[in-house]
Amino acid sequence: MSTEDFHPVHKKTANRLFYSLLFLHLIPLFFGKYFLTQDGPSHLYNAFVFRDLILNHHSFYSAWFDINKVPNPNWLVTAFYALAMMVLPAFLAEKIFLVLYVLLLPLSFRFLIRQINPNSSFIALLIFPLIYNITLYLGFFNFCFSIIFYFYAVGYWLKYQGFFNLKKQIAFLLLVTLTYFSHPVSFVILCMTIGTLILSMLYQEIKRNQQPGRHLLKRITGFFIALLPSFFFFLTFFRESGSEISFTQRSVKGYIIDQLQNYGLNYPGNADLRICTAFAAILILFFSYNLVIRIRNKRFYRFDILYLFFVLFSIMTYFSPEEIAGGSVILIRLILFSNIISIVCISAYSYPEKLKKVSLCVFFGFAVFWLVFKVFHFEKIQERLTTFMSIENRIQEGKTILPFIVHQGNPDGSPLDTIRDIDIIVFLHAANYLSLDHHLVCLSDYEASQSYFPLKWKAGKDPSTFFPEYGEMLTDSEFSTYASKSGAWPDYVLIWDESGRFGERKMLIGELEKHYVLDKETRYAWLYRKEN
Repeated sequence: MSTEDFHPVHKKTANRLFYSLLFLHLIPLFFGKYFLTQDGPSHLYNAFVFRDLILNHHSFYSAWFDINKVPNPNWLVTAFYALAMMVLPAFLAEKIFLVLYVLLLPLSFRFLIRQINPNSSFIALLIFPLIYNITLYLGFFNFCFSIIFYFYAVGYWLKYQGFFNLKKQIAFLLLVTLTYFSHPVSFVILCMTIGTLILSMLYQEIKRNQQPGRHLLKRITGFFIALLPSFFFFLTFFRESGSEISFTQRSVKGYIIDQLQNYGLNYPGNADLRICTAFAAILILFFSYNLVIRIRNKRFYRFDILYLFFVLFSIMTYFSPEEIAGGSVILIRLILFSNIISIVCISAYSYPEKLKKVSLCVFFGFAVFWLVFKVFHFEKIQERLTTFMSIENRIQEGKTILPFIVHQGNPDGSPLDTIRDIDIIVFLHAANYLSLDHHLVCLSDYEASQSYFPLKWKAGKDPSTFFPEYGEMLTDSEFSTYASKSGAWPDYVLIWDESGRFGERKMLIGELEKHYVLDKETRYAWLYRKEN
């Protein structure tokens, strides 16, 4: 068994491959003005409105929105975008945020791996296939960035073994608090991980008789201090949002298939399931190798408790709720973390040099192949986004727009997989980009309808209770009722229908034509304008 890291020449090669992948994974972000995801446009639009409400007491948006002052764990993206848009246009703010995500996710993961075992730093290349994961396509940017803070927080704790002076304690407190303000799921998993590591070190120190009681007290005290602000905010959030929990019935077979097919990585549609399964096979091979080594050597290693944590975490994931306090789509986040924890587990062992060299080539080749496969889909989405945005020259500034995404299908054109817990409708909130560019009130702003985002609708203005999200069941009464409640008709209604069957939707067209005229038509988009 090798106890030393790569030969200097091989170490340089590993670093070059790592930074090459880092550069290559930035390329998809620059295919167009915006990088379209399902919820991403809403984050950018809400931050734009938030910034305007803060800076302008006579804001056009003040008649529609209020700021939600509850310290919710979804403030990170809004705060970043709002600050960035004070000096930059919105599309650049989004670019910078996503560039930081793509750069920092691998860098933070490598930092964590090096704290666990510097001899296995080549394992860090396995994080690259996880960059463009399903939660990123869904536009869950807060959650995606919370993983970075999770890596840095755990790595920082390991670096100092949980012993902090004042300066280090403040740094750790900031990392934990930033994890909370990114996403509560990552915050809870962070607490579980640190708790597991504290128990592991306690066990080791008891075996070595190294004053375990005093060390345990120091570690628990340091962790407790770091948790105090976040724990207070966490309780406030649940008190304001409620504690309603919703469970989804799952089958053991379906859950195992989701794990083996890496549902957390899967792009919408089924074309990439084999590649996702190949990634799972790599992890299973390394797990098996580690098991054989432990049986052969009849010993356990320092961080083998992580394997127990992985098993317990996987069992807990199966029984996890799908919605807590208004937050939903929990399963895929946990499955993504299952991948992360499994990669962390296999980094605990130092591998022979030959296996390192072969693995380095395999990991690099797989990451490049996976990225090329994804790029094909990104290009197709960008082409359709250009078509979507082409209607913007027909829209006047300072108006209201009500978008409907009628056709439900995956971004690659495949039908929805109804077996899955979640499906991605990538154009669902794309109208928020139009609203940004033309200072519109977007009446499909779902974030303002939720209790856990920084923006909320004013009383009587929330359209979500009047209009269906997709539009197939639109009726005249919904328009007139909303107009009487809010005091205004939508100035524009935008229909986006990729089915090629918009002409067959007689009821929808009939209801629109009672009050609106068709202003512009493209291949997939129909823009209706309110008659004077």
